[in-house]
Amino acid sequence: MQQAPVLMALFLPPALMFAAFGDVALAASLLPQIVVLALVISWTRAPVFRDGLRHIEALTAFALLFLIAGAGVVPPFVVLGFSPLDAVFEAASGITSTGLTVARDAEGWPASAHLFRGWIQWCGGFAIAFAGIAIFTGSRGASLAMAGSNFSERDRLSSVRAQARHLLVIYALLSLLAVAVCLVLIPGPVDAISIALAAVSTGGFAPRGDSLASYSSLAQGMVILICVLAAVSFLFYMLAWRDGVRTALSRSHVVATCGLLVGGCALYTAAFAISVTTDPAELYLHALNFLSAMTTAGFSTSDMPMAPLLLLILVVGMVIGADTGSTGGGIKISRVLLAHAMVRLSFLRTRVPASARTHLKDADGLVVTDRVIVVATIFGLYFVSLLVGWAVFLASGADPLGSLFEVASALSTVGLSSGVTAPDLAPHLKVTLIAAMYLGRLEFVALIVVLLPSTWNVRKG
Repeated sequence: MQQAPVLMALFLPPALMFAAFGDVALAASLLPQIVVLALVISWTRAPVFRDGLRHIEALTAFALLFLIAGAGVVPPFVVLGFSPLDAVFEAASGITSTGLTVARDAEGWPASAHLFRGWIQWCGGFAIAFAGIAIFTGSRGASLAMAGSNFSERDRLSSVRAQARHLLVIYALLSLLAVAVCLVLIPGPVDAISIALAAVSTGGFAPRGDSLASYSSLAQGMVILICVLAAVSFLFYMLAWRDGVRTALSRSHVVATCGLLVGGCALYTAAFAISVTTDPAELYLHALNFLSAMTTAGFSTSDMPMAPLLLLILVVGMVIGADTGSTGGGIKISRVLLAHAMVRLSFLRTRVPASARTHLKDADGLVVTDRVIVVATIFGLYFVSLLVGWAVFLASGADPLGSLFEVASALSTVGLSSGVTAPDLAPHLKVTLIAAMYLGRLEFVALIVVLLPSTWNVRKG
């Protein structure tokens, strides 16, 4: 439990905040977690994980950290009036920085509850993943398997710990920028801070039931811009800080990320103009919706369109998601680019002589075999999970396209809803979405490893 201080950072600040706001019951709901963690911290002397941490041990520790964190934030939602299952749903959505909600009347909550939701999304977006970086120190296999949370294979010039320190500073600075912008543009400090925390984590929880729809157009645009900044790989900011913008551009996928966001937004806006309306105000709102979907932020500026083509474009954007190393979810843009490079290389090899030497390359040079295996695994597990979740919804009589949208939103930790996710959703469908949120946030492999009986086989050999 060397990561107990990280979990303490998740529970202690909101408990103090609840107490400061006078919400005693909410503060008391976090007290047992804090007491247990305090005892663990006092008993734990080793500051770091032992050397030679096995691959399976690293993955298991990473997944358990998320699951424990998710379980620990359930009690405040029970105090807020959620049923046990709905409280688990809301907690999972928060800690995985998804933003799907089954709240019936969130606008009637105390102010501290909205700040709490923003805080757990902020932690889920980066702080818990940051703890995962430390888990993989010295384990190259684990680092590759969890490429969405570890930058070491992308930047071997500095240690994991040094990178982690830089990332923490960058994340804090981006968070402060988001808070400053939201305080200026969004009425009320509680709304502003909770939305800023959710935006930086590409989370999507908002104090109002209509998400961002009732705020000004400028506020909506700036919040989504913050989400775009958080959807860019933090490797870019780290390299720009240390080596300059030119080096950062050449060694990251920021250009491709921005290109895909702009291209996808243009395609979606054009399709919306053709099938619905050419009103500039409506086009602006729905363009922001697309950016929110592809960055996996989950904020909405208007209702989701019911036109099948538009929903399908949004689903594709959510599946692709943000870039590797960002707080966003989805398959990740860097993996999609690598898959595209693999396809191009396959066609190239059919045209060149057998003696020709061809290599698979990425922004950082030649791609190692382990990374190809990881990318193929993530693609396979993502689409199998998507099909299984969709099949469960279809078997329950849900709308086909709407249920596909919902499962993709949960699996990519987006949080947008076509209206299927609601307080009266069937319990087994809520469980399906909870599983999808954890699978997507834990990069599939980590959660599956925890659930495999062989993981807990203590036989030596």
